[in-house]
This record gives sequence, C-alpha cells and structure tokens, in this order.
Amino acid sequence: MVATESRTTNLDQLEQHLFTLSDIYRKHQEYIKAKHKITGLEMEIIQLVIMEGPQKMKDIGKRFNVKLSTLTSIIDKIEKQRLVKRVNSKEDRRVVFLEVSKKGEKLFDSYRRYLNVIAQMMCRHLGQEHIQALSKGMELMSSYVTSQES
Repeated sequence: MVATESRTTNLDQLEQHLFTLSDIYRKHQEYIKAKHKITGLEMEIIQLVIMEGPQKMKDIGKRFNVKLSTLTSIIDKIEKQRLVKRVNSKEDRRVVFLEVSKKGEKLFDSYRRYLNVIAQMMCRHLGQEHIQALSKGMELMSSYVTSQES
C-alpha cells in the first residue's frame, strides 16, 4: 500500500511540475513576443535553421507539425522583417530552403544571451549536482517523448 501511495504522490508531483513548466513556457513565449516582436514558433524556426543549417520548408513544417500553407504565412511574416530568406535549390527549383539573415542571427544572439543569463542564475541557485540531475532528467524525458512520437 505504501509503494502505491508513494507512486501516486510521485505522479501527482510530476504532473504538477509539468503544469508549472507549461506555465513557465507560456510566459517565456510572451517574453519573446514582447521583446523580439516575433512569436515563439518563429524564434524556434530561426533557432532550428541556425543550429542545423538551411532547412527545406516541407521539413520545417513536419518538424513543427505545421501545414505548409500555415508555414508559408509564418515565413512570409519573418521574411518581411528580413530575419530569414527563402532560397530555391539549385538542383530542383521546386525545393525551397530557408536561411537566416544577418539580422536574424543578431536577433537570435540577443535571445541566446538572455537564455545564458537564465542558465547562469539557475546554476548559481541550484548547484552543480542538481543541474546535472535536472539535465539528465530532461534528457531522459526528451528521449522518451521522442521515441513515443516515432
């Protein structure tokens, strides 16, 4: 009986922490919109292209589970702000790649500095042991969720 109660308590705590993280993420999305004048998804697209190089539009749509028509509107908006640019493939003109402009790189560098400040504050507050445990836990969660999506 104690093991079942403990398991229920752990599940309840995990659920509460996930709810709290969801709230933090929502507030973070609001910060991005207020500070950088783009949505969180738009920032994530810029981050993806910076981290992994030019991406095909259809691959971006799959990655973020966004229909190509919706993605086109999103990209139109950030292209108008000169944060990204579309480039046709030299091999197949029907294929369109998305690249980040210098302005987009500067915007992302500003965002990355903000994230670094938050990470440094967390490290000071939590300590190395807790940061390692948190990082490992997040790695395991990500791995599990990713394996479930496949």
